[in-house]
Amino acid sequence: MARRDSAASRSSSSGRGKGARTRTDGKVDIACPQCGAQFRIAGDALDSKIECTECHRVFIAKSTAGKRVAAPDHTKVYVGFGIGAVALIGIFALMNSSGGEEPKKTPPPVATTHAYGRGDHPRTAMIVKWARAIGDDNRLVMNTHSDLRALATLFGLPPGSDDEAVMKAMREHDATRFLRELQCDSGELLGNDDMTAASGKASVFVTAKPGDDTWLAKWNGVLEVSFRMDGEQVKVTGLSVTKPPVRNPNKPDPSKQTFQPVKEIAKPTDIEITDSAGTRKVKESQPAAVPHWDKATPVLQKKADDTVALLLQSADPEAPGTLFNKATMSIQTLDDKKAVVPRVLNAMFELYPDVMANNIKLSQLDRALRAWTGFGVNYDPADTGNAATDKAARESCIRQWFAYWYRHGNTQLTDHMETEESLEMPVKKDDKKPAGK
Repeated sequence: MARRDSAASRSSSSGRGKGARTRTDGKVDIACPQCGAQFRIAGDALDSKIECTECHRVFIAKSTAGKRVAAPDHTKVYVGFGIGAVALIGIFALMNSSGGEEPKKTPPPVATTHAYGRGDHPRTAMIVKWARAIGDDNRLVMNTHSDLRALATLFGLPPGSDDEAVMKAMREHDATRFLRELQCDSGELLGNDDMTAASGKASVFVTAKPGDDTWLAKWNGVLEVSFRMDGEQVKVTGLSVTKPPVRNPNKPDPSKQTFQPVKEIAKPTDIEITDSAGTRKVKESQPAAVPHWDKATPVLQKKADDTVALLLQSADPEAPGTLFNKATMSIQTLDDKKAVVPRVLNAMFELYPDVMANNIKLSQLDRALRAWTGFGVNYDPADTGNAATDKAARESCIRQWFAYWYRHGNTQLTDHMETEESLEMPVKKDDKKPAGK
């Protein structure tokens, strides 16, 4: 190809290269249409084929004579090349890091099942929760975790006692005393079968509450709890003391209270009986005439006598059905009860010689005493067909009422769930003298 210093010379007057400007030296400027390289050739060479010395493109000189040809823009090429290069580098890097293999998938975690023991089993947790609820007076938990009918028998309540009476006994009965006075720390099912069986037993452990030195802190108490399952819910059916806690010998027992017995009634004796509530021990005192309460005003005395008369009238089959409620609802205050109970007992004493003939009257008196005191003796007016058995059971109930009043006639009537062992007889001064003096 001719270069810019080509010696070719033709006059531009030849008419070739129209539009091309001929220099004074007879040469014309052209450009490569592909790469834009600039050349200067003789004017008479415009019809010649020229080979670009830069990109080796062959073209007719006059096709670009007098034209400005822009150099090609290789930006897109460079960008595309760069992207491709980066992609290739990434692929090679990935292959090198994984050895050319696909990355292995991590297997999903496998769920593990907790193996429960007797101490951390859900049943144990519910039983401990029930035990603590008694100490905290959490009645919702006490109710949902208790078999109230079974516990009514444990507390010696008469058949048919309502749920409120059972809940009250749970909060006051001597059987739950340690759960109220101490704290329940933990528990444990007695055996492996108790983790799956429909019923079972567990131990709960009680210790002194923080700051309470009434009990020796190094000794714990153990109570045995029986239960049944209601679906996934524990229902406590019984409670007994396996190992009592040890009291601090330097601290008095606050559960022991002195009381002043009712002098007209004989000291109770422990009797084992069997009736519809099961076999259990009760306290009985021989019936005796009981006078008016010594602090009753004349108005209270009359009210007590009138109330007893209404109760006896309500035993008549022809009496209005509202008569019993009228009689019991008239007794509201503690003084009312202190005045009327002795008169009811006195009426029972008068009817006691023939409990079979006076069965309905005694039944109405029993119902009234139960409504006023919350205590019950399981008096059953229904005949079993065995007259001797019915007579013995009804006489026992009357004697139990006299034993109750012997212990509580001079108290606030709110401690009727206490056992005889928790009420200490006052000791006479002479009884404290050493023997021989």
